[in-house]
Amino acid sequence: MEYRQTHLDKGGTYDATISGQPFDAYMARIEAAYLREVVPKVVNDRSRYLDFACGTGRITETVSPLVGESVGVDVSDSMLAVARQKCPGVRFLCIDVAQESADLGQFDLVTAFRFFGNAEDHLRHTVLRALAGLIRPSGHLIVNNHRNPHALGSLIMSAAVRQSGLDLTFGKCQKMLHAHGFKIIAIRSIGLWLVRARARNDAALLGSRRAVSAERLFRHRVWAPFAPDCVIVARRC
Repeated sequence: MEYRQTHLDKGGTYDATISGQPFDAYMARIEAAYLREVVPKVVNDRSRYLDFACGTGRITETVSPLVGESVGVDVSDSMLAVARQKCPGVRFLCIDVAQESADLGQFDLVTAFRFFGNAEDHLRHTVLRALAGLIRPSGHLIVNNHRNPHALGSLIMSAAVRQSGLDLTFGKCQKMLHAHGFKIIAIRSIGLWLVRARARNDAALLGSRRAVSAERLFRHRVWAPFAPDCVIVARRC
């Protein structure tokens, strides 16, 4: 089954799945904090914003208050039903912009989270081509890769990684963005210090001062090739 078909009926359980996994919830919390920090540096309160594969509006909810107009697109009606409840001021559309012609105009900012690490190669490139056409020249794309097979923890459990089919390394993600006309301008590494499965499942640890200190120490872009998650900010050339 192609990735775009895997979440069609998961709107009612998706948020609970994220919050119920300590490491997933931790990554989401750090991502949101970074978005609140970086988005005002690349857009303003008059900017147009598109959340691609917006799902239940997790990222939309964080970014939409920082911009002027927000649009969310997804192929799942059940996901969008939840997103509309969270973000009543946002226009949500059930549409596949990689396959359908949509009169959406152009945007100053597009986000795409928890998509590229899961998608097949051909779908990644199809989507990036479509998104490049929706972003104004010098506009920005912010993506994450939460499934880096070269993360230290994944390398330690290399047999499990081989079986999982993870393939979007940081280097591959960089090349993919460059191939579609994007220049990376900022990177935020997340979770490098969490190399043991036990630590990733320890909610108390992930909410502690130790976690805050560790993230501050290892947030620099130099660690991105080995971090389990990173957020990449790219400008359309």
